[in-house]
Amino acid sequence: MKALKAYLTPASVRQHLLITLGALIYACGQLVFIKPLHIPMGGVAGISLVLNYLFSLPVGVTALVLNLPLFALGYKFMGREFFIKTVFGVAVSSVFLDALAPFIPAYTGDMLLSALYGGIVMGGGFGLIFRGGGTSGGTDIIAKYLNKKRDMPIGTFNFSVNAVIILLSALIYKNIDSALYAIITSYLSSTMIDRLVYGLDAQRNAFIVTGKPEEVSRAVMEKLKHGVTAIPAKGMYTGDDKTVLMCVVRRHEAATLKVILREQDEHAFMLLGNISEVFGKNFKRLED
Repeated sequence: MKALKAYLTPASVRQHLLITLGALIYACGQLVFIKPLHIPMGGVAGISLVLNYLFSLPVGVTALVLNLPLFALGYKFMGREFFIKTVFGVAVSSVFLDALAPFIPAYTGDMLLSALYGGIVMGGGFGLIFRGGGTSGGTDIIAKYLNKKRDMPIGTFNFSVNAVIILLSALIYKNIDSALYAIITSYLSSTMIDRLVYGLDAQRNAFIVTGKPEEVSRAVMEKLKHGVTAIPAKGMYTGDDKTVLMCVVRRHEAATLKVILREQDEHAFMLLGNISEVFGKNFKRLED
């Protein structure tokens, strides 16, 4: 009982609610757009859909049963909290898939629209599950096991297995075109996951090599209201002492930063790159 109370902190409860909401959205996306038109999926979900098509087995229960031996395999490679959230996410997703199946209206129109919206909706659901600290289970667990034991790249394994499952599913459905639609669904799903996990507020990171660090820093802080960090450096070609300024600005502020640099030191050297998330003053809080 004490262990349960220690685990169920406000942050943990919030994460489980996120996982539950994500599982609900994922299940709706699959039931509305993917299952009715037999668009293949990778991993355990894809195998479950094929078994449902061939033998009318319930998708959720099948997915949960197929994941059980994988949970046993992956327990020793996951932390306790991560393992619990993964099992919870898979279990809740499975319940929603079977419980909502009789009530969710199926879309049976254009397959391209199903692939597009299915990928977006399921990706949104998966993204919330990942934000809550869970995973989709399935082949991800095998990939981590092989990476640890055989040093096999996780991405390579997942891509290979999913490609085989999608191709075999298309052959079983007797519709090779569905494999092409599955690629669209997979791409959009991955994109949505990235947006939700890594944030929608991608910013710009600037490294500025300048001989006028005081002037440039003052202008940035006055006009953009962002902090600047100075890093001592040395130009190896000339041997001159330089200063590298580092600052983060919002995307729409990048143009103003260029103007500032042109006005203060037109001979400066600047690297301007994209970053997915920024935590700190004037940006996101760590708990967001």
